Amino acid sequence: MTVDLTWTGSQFLDPVAHAAQIATALGTVDLTTKDETWCTAVAAACARYFGLPDGSVRVAAGATQLIEVLLRKHYRGLVVDVAPGFHLTATICAQAGWRRVAVSVREPEELLPALEPYLIQPEAVISLSSPRNPLGYQFSPATISTLLERARGVVVLDEVYADFADFSALSLIREYPNLYVVRTFSKAWGLANLRIGFAASAAFEAGATIPLIPNAVSGIAQRAASHLLAYPDSVVESISAARKSRDRMIAVLGGIPNLRVWPSQSNYLCLETPLAGALAACLAEIGYPVRLLHDLSGYPADFPVGIRLTVPRPPHDDAVLDMIAAVHDRAVTR
Repeated sequence: MTVDLTWTGSQFLDPVAHAAQIATALGTVDLTTKDETWCTAVAAACARYFGLPDGSVRVAAGATQLIEVLLRKHYRGLVVDVAPGFHLTATICAQAGWRRVAVSVREPEELLPALEPYLIQPEAVISLSSPRNPLGYQFSPATISTLLERARGVVVLDEVYADFADFSALSLIREYPNLYVVRTFSKAWGLANLRIGFAASAAFEAGATIPLIPNAVSGIAQRAASHLLAYPDSVVESISAARKSRDRMIAVLGGIPNLRVWPSQSNYLCLETPLAGALAACLAEIGYPVRLLHDLSGYPADFPVGIRLTVPRPPHDDAVLDMIAAVHDRAVTR
């Protein structure tokens, strides 16, 4: 049996039961017609579920489309891309011929000093993720607030893993109209195949528009997201289980010599170890493929080697922990 730990969707939703729940909720769908052009009902449901102001949410075909349209709307000559992060920003800038500056940030306290030269530039669009992919940690509320207070330009914050985190910058949108928070239903909510996500900003509430594509989100995706927002128990339970396993794995891995495990607020772990290559090969051999950090697009070449692995459900979490310990034990005894 193979459990793919390269895919960062939830390992804690039963895919068969989840699909059956959605299918039952859809009932008899007329595939010859379409649902709402601009997904206004889903946007309202997102606002209610996450406690956001009316009119502050826009829905599109996943976080990918939302990040693209936000960058296209706000580009004024400079995109500041905090790396490592989602490679989409770099891809869009390259395709459009835009000026992009990649700012490498490793430790959380490095963010504000690294962005210092760009905060006073009103044309700068700052793009970053939190929780970070693949490092997994989250920038603190104080850090994000300070960034938003000082930035004269727009901040696009990718929060696609924030359902697994302690904090969400959604709570800050009322205070900072230069903030756009992007979320997805692909990860914790288990709708990756349906392509739906949302962005939230006080700017939307104030009447700002972004160039969304009409009819970009299928009616099936709209109805599935609306159903889960109305009946979220299975998703909430799976998030709780993922967090519990994640935190237990971090505690165990923290005791292994010559291995750094980052303090994840996502549903994956970033492990830095000089044995990354051997560890990835051993895990793949027993059915748990993982990603080498430097195989990820745009990962800084000067960062230490390591792996990213999605937190698996029991008993696979113990199997992964045992293999990581065994690989490091063998290295010590040689």
